[in-house]
Amino acid sequence: MGPLVLALVAALPAQDIEVTWRGDPRCAQHGFQDSLARYLAGATESRPVRVSVDVRREAEGRWSATLDLEAAEGRSKRTLRGRSCAEIGDAAAFVTAVVVDPGVLTRPAEGAIVPAPSAEPGQLAPKDMSYETSSAEVGASDMSLGTGDVGASDLPPGTEVAPVERAPEPAAGTGVTRPGPIQGNVSSDMSPKPAARATRLRGFVRVTGGLEALGTPRVGPAVGLAGGLLGRRWRVEVTGLYRAPTTEYTQIDPQAGARVRLWAVGARGCGVLRARQVEFPLCGGLEGGQALGEGVGFQGGRTDRIAWLAVVFGPAVAWAPRPWLALWLGADVGVPLLGGTFSAAGLGRMFTIAPVSLRAALGLEFRFGRGRAG
Repeated sequence: MGPLVLALVAALPAQDIEVTWRGDPRCAQHGFQDSLARYLAGATESRPVRVSVDVRREAEGRWSATLDLEAAEGRSKRTLRGRSCAEIGDAAAFVTAVVVDPGVLTRPAEGAIVPAPSAEPGQLAPKDMSYETSSAEVGASDMSLGTGDVGASDLPPGTEVAPVERAPEPAAGTGVTRPGPIQGNVSSDMSPKPAARATRLRGFVRVTGGLEALGTPRVGPAVGLAGGLLGRRWRVEVTGLYRAPTTEYTQIDPQAGARVRLWAVGARGCGVLRARQVEFPLCGGLEGGQALGEGVGFQGGRTDRIAWLAVVFGPAVAWAPRPWLALWLGADVGVPLLGGTFSAAGLGRMFTIAPVSLRAALGLEFRFGRGRAG
């Protein structure tokens, strides 16, 4: 078994799984790690996950483990109970593997798990171990969420279960058996479900501060506000921008000029690449608003308005250390579709809107809602 485990671990892609194991010292972590390596062998997807497992020995020689999972989609806490340390370690590894890579549900298991004794067909008794979702109780095999019905031979003697779905049968000759029955209390939406489940959207609000140049005179401060919906590989946003006023002086009179500010609202869409907790959105869209120029330093100065319509595009980087929080760094280029010039009689041209507007912004994004990002 040792060489098999080493081979599976060597074939396993790098996983960003942070494990904290504590509790009864008689139940060691290595069984959990071995099972996790087997379940994730051949993983096609990897999501960063934090796992905390607290193991306890209960009365009558039974064991329990409190499993706390945290991923980008949300947080889950449940209690698993079984007849041995090996059973609860294997079950905790399976639940963790499903959160890291839902593809675990659609491919055969790659390693042995704790065997449970067979029961005679038709032999039924009060429930011994089960996996709960809300108020319903089902058999331990529900944690595998494959296809098919659970038979009596899959569970120990005296175990009664309702019909549930079952994981694909392991390949012949691998020595793989199904996990022993486990009892769990599911308290969040991260409970394992079929990989084909419907995507549920998440929302966000982002606040940024930064700099803008060329669209208005010189380099000046700008603040932004955005909100929208996001999935795993995309996002859509409604944006707002305010560029604080800066002044451009004339060559004729260095004391006279135009103090120009800008506001705009827009909408844009983004494609998103991901590497663990880091996201790389590439966005594009349209914005519209006004550039306002106020004459200063001369008599008769007034405020003029020029319509602003621009195509905006650019990349960003978002680091999400928590499912509800991300640090945002973005750079955008705006291309005005409508030009304009601020001028005054006797002073001539004071400021002309440039062909491009350059922007950089740093901010925080607050995310809400639960569900698997799409």
